[in-house]
Amino acid sequence: MTKKVVTLIFSVLIYMLVISGCKMPASKAPASEATPTIIQLQTDESGQPTRIPVGETDTGQANTATPGIGEPTTPPQPINTPEPTEIIPVPTITKPSEYTLQQGEFLYCIARRFDVDPNDLLSANNLGANDLLSPGDTVLIPQDSSWPGGGRVRNPHPTTHTVLAGETVYSIACYYGDVTPEAIIAVNRLEEPYNLTVGQTLNIP
Repeated sequence: MTKKVVTLIFSVLIYMLVISGCKMPASKAPASEATPTIIQLQTDESGQPTRIPVGETDTGQANTATPGIGEPTTPPQPINTPEPTEIIPVPTITKPSEYTLQQGEFLYCIARRFDVDPNDLLSANNLGANDLLSPGDTVLIPQDSSWPGGGRVRNPHPTTHTVLAGETVYSIACYYGDVTPEAIIAVNRLEEPYNLTVGQTLNIP
C-alpha cells in the first residue's frame, strides 16, 4: 500500500512539473536593429498582388531621402569676367592756323602731320626749300592745302618704339610722319617737359 502511494505522489509531481513547464513563457529573440523594409503591393499582369520593397537601395538599406531635398547641388561657378582694358583717348588734332616748331621738327614734318602741301607751306611763310628754321619759330599753316600723293606715313611703325640718343617726342612723331606728338604723350602718360631716356619703350598709336 505504501509503495503505491509513493508511486502515485511521484507521478503527480512529475505531471505538475510538466504542466508548469509548458506554461512558462518562451524566451524572446533579441530585437533586431535593422531598418524595416517598406512593402508596397501592386498587381502583376494576371491581377495577383505582388510585394515589392519600396525605397531600397542596392545595399538593401531603405532610402528615406525626399526627392529634391538633400540632394547634392552644384555650387554656382564664379564667372571669370575679364578686366576691362583701359582705353586712353587719343586727342584729335585739327589743322591749326599757325604752329610753333619744337626740338626735332622740320617743315616737311609739319606738312605731313597737318596734311599740307610742302610747297604751299613754304609759300605761305615766304621761305625757300633750303631755308632753315629753329625750335621756337612760328609758321603759318595753309588751310586750303592737302598733302600731295598717297598717305602721309614716312616710316612704317610697330606698336612700340625704343628711344635712341637725342630723340624727343616731337622727332619721333616726325620720324613716323602720321603720328602726332600729342598722341604719343597721351598713350604713354608723359608729363612735361616730356623728357625721354635712352632705351625707354614708348607705345606708338
